[in-house]
Amino acid sequence: MENIRSFVNQHATVSLMLILGVVILFSFGCGPVGEEDIEKLLQPEETADTTPPVPTDTEATVEDPVGLETLTFTIDATNREAWVYFSFATGDVVEVEDAENSDAWDIGFQITKVKLNGGISGPGMGSVVMLTETTFEAVTAAPADGYKADTEDTLAIVPQSEKGWYIYTGPPTHWILPLEDRVFVIKAADGTFAKVQFVGYYKDNENKEDSGFVTFEYVHQPDGSSNF
Repeated sequence: MENIRSFVNQHATVSLMLILGVVILFSFGCGPVGEEDIEKLLQPEETADTTPPVPTDTEATVEDPVGLETLTFTIDATNREAWVYFSFATGDVVEVEDAENSDAWDIGFQITKVKLNGGISGPGMGSVVMLTETTFEAVTAAPADGYKADTEDTLAIVPQSEKGWYIYTGPPTHWILPLEDRVFVIKAADGTFAKVQFVGYYKDNENKEDSGFVTFEYVHQPDGSSNF
C-alpha cells in the first residue's frame, strides 16, 4: 500500500512540475499567464473539421441572350437643297460638313433620295442589297455578296418609283408609299450591317399630310457579324 501511495504522489508531483514549467516558460517568454491561458493548455486539442462545405446553390444561373432591338426613326428630309445624315452607331442624325470625306455618317436623305457612305458619296464601305418579296422579320442575316455602292450613274438605292424603296401613285393623290415587301441590307461606313425597311413618308402617315418625313425601322448589328 505504501508503494502505491508513493507512486501516486510521484506521478502527481511530476504532473504539477510539468504544469509549473509551462507556466514559468510562458511567464518569461510570452508575458504573464492568466487562468484562461492555463485552462486552454489543459484542454484537449480540437480536431479540425474536414467535412467539405455544402454548396448553397448547385445550379449555375444562365442569363437569356439579349436580342437585337428594332428601332424606328423619322428623318426630316424636306430640305431640297441639303442632305440630312444618319448614323446607325449613334442611332441619330449627325452634323456633317464634308460628307465625301467624313466617316461619321452611314445613310443620307433628301426628299425621296437616299445615299450611302461609300462609292462616290463617301469614304466608307457603304453599300446595299435590296431584298424583294420578303418581310423585315424574315431577314435574319446579311447576304454574303451582291452589295452595290453609289456611282456616277445612279444611287445604290434607286430614287425612282418601284425601283427603289417607294411607289409613286401619280394623280390625283400624288402619294409616295413605301413598298412593304422590300428590305434593304446596308453595309455601314465602318463595315457593320443593318437591315432597313421604309414605313412612311409623311409627318401624318395616316392622312398622308406633310410630305418629306421619311420613317424607317432598322436593326443594326454593331459587332461586325452578319446576324440580325
